[in-house]
Amino acid sequence: MGTFPVDALFFDFDGTLGDTRNGIHTAWRKTFNEIGIPSKTFETDFRVGPPVEQQVRIIYPDGDEELWKRAADLYRYYYDNSDMQGEAPYPWSEDILKNISARGKKIYVVTYKRYKSTVKLIERYGFGKYFSGVFTTDIYPGSSLSKSELLKFALRIANVDPRRAVMVGDTELDILAGHDAGCLSCGVTWGYAPLEKLRAAKPHFLFDEKEIVEKLNAVLV
Repeated sequence: MGTFPVDALFFDFDGTLGDTRNGIHTAWRKTFNEIGIPSKTFETDFRVGPPVEQQVRIIYPDGDEELWKRAADLYRYYYDNSDMQGEAPYPWSEDILKNISARGKKIYVVTYKRYKSTVKLIERYGFGKYFSGVFTTDIYPGSSLSKSELLKFALRIANVDPRRAVMVGDTELDILAGHDAGCLSCGVTWGYAPLEKLRAAKPHFLFDEKEIVEKLNAVLV
């Protein structure tokens, strides 16, 4: 497989470091109740990972811009102000972060979540000591950055050469963002994306929870 000089790793959050499905689903169900329109596709087509602007179109495929905006705003309100009940780090997440940090690599979060909810979970998990920065979608209020744009912004602010960085995530969007930014990309198999979609994005590495620490030690210098 070879070895690669790396200074920093950029981690997605939902489905990569934390199992956040329960809190996200609860906030969406509160949104449906507030709007008064049930979703016909939530149980079959919804998955955690894509940005809210895409999710509302999956949840209400027959909606319009007004409904989509109202649903997105309500979801963000309910999620940001919830207790995020049932959300927890994966049992192996801290081992991954601890190992990378011990090797002198910088670690950052790049996520579609908003800053308030991301930091709340990082603090709850006790992960703050591992991160050199957290980059979220509400860096520019009123805008909607793609994962690629957010990663490029994070690389620039962190002053990290993309050729010496790895984007780590559980969805094809994370892998494609890494490719677009000129980084190495690492897919993890325990998250929310179908494995075939993750493979189709062609990550440089694809690891499961039993091998990721050992394999990262083997390939990153």
